[in-house]
Amino acid sequence: MSADARAGERRGEAAGGGAPAGAAPAGAPPPRPRRYGRQSLLYRDRYEQDLRLVRGVAGWVGLGLVGAVVTALPFLVRGYVVYNVTLFFVYALVALSLAVLVGMTGQVSLGHAGFLAAGAYAQAALASEGLPYALTLVAAVAVAALLGLVIGVPSLRLEGPYLAIATLGFGLAVQQVLNNWSYVGASTGKVTDRPVVLGIDFYGDPAYYWLTAALTALTVWAVFNLERSHVGRAFRAVRDADLAAQMSGIGLAKHKTLAFVVSAGIAGLAGALYGPLVGYLTPESFNLLLSIKFLLMVVVGGLGLLPGALVGAGFITGLEVYLSTFRAWSQLVFGLVVILVLMIEPAGLYGRWLKVRRYWKTWPM
Repeated sequence: MSADARAGERRGEAAGGGAPAGAAPAGAPPPRPRRYGRQSLLYRDRYEQDLRLVRGVAGWVGLGLVGAVVTALPFLVRGYVVYNVTLFFVYALVALSLAVLVGMTGQVSLGHAGFLAAGAYAQAALASEGLPYALTLVAAVAVAALLGLVIGVPSLRLEGPYLAIATLGFGLAVQQVLNNWSYVGASTGKVTDRPVVLGIDFYGDPAYYWLTAALTALTVWAVFNLERSHVGRAFRAVRDADLAAQMSGIGLAKHKTLAFVVSAGIAGLAGALYGPLVGYLTPESFNLLLSIKFLLMVVVGGLGLLPGALVGAGFITGLEVYLSTFRAWSQLVFGLVVILVLMIEPAGLYGRWLKVRRYWKTWPM
């Protein structure tokens, strides 16, 4: 520091009672954070700001618009559209469960149709015995989570394609068990009814839409909070560098198994909602193609991004409904569209949205 600069600093300290030049006086409130350019570029100075699920005015406006659309939809469209949107809610739960397993911990699964089937058949079997719907929901989640524990523990030493083959075998095994178990209807299937909860009949499509939407919103909120908890951070550490995570004190076996249990439980909840929606369950409905479709939802939406699972579920479900008019060409067009999306944007649809948002936030800088 030059002699002139030191002299200037001493003059500032003398004038301010010993405080450096430019410093706030004692007892004054802390300065407000600086704003660099736009409002969206306001930097965060507290850890709690990173934990908020909804950030800024734009986030609350977007959430309000989504809530308004979901609320008004049954009053504006026909029953066929309401049914398909309800089916999207169910598929969104399965995609979210896969996002926990594949996206957060890096464990590939090709057997989530088996967890969906376990939840659906458990709910249908217990409902036929006269149990209340709330208990059948809890039982469906518990059965699927238990199966997740059963498949998760032996799969701890498996990774990549070997784990995918193991989960594929699990899904096929569940299908074969259901196909030969007379208690749940075997190959002829099982009829399921819409529930009655606290005297409210959910037989109609709009009524069941509300029930499914409420349970889906609650599950999405819980999973997003799980991602921001210490468990979610441990999941991502296991995915990114399992050896470094283990050296940091994170139990690999514990968290990998926990991810399987949580993922299977959410898929079981989706199955409990799926059965009463379709009205009839058959083992052939829960095949390998369904598991691949669930995995496609996560990949197309954005692997490793929880909102991407919801976006991918909406895209795949809507694409299937639209392409049903093509009849014989529907599967070919479906495959071409998915390949085209992944070629244009490997990060998925939500990844593309993040790039667009980042561009407008930083433009013209």
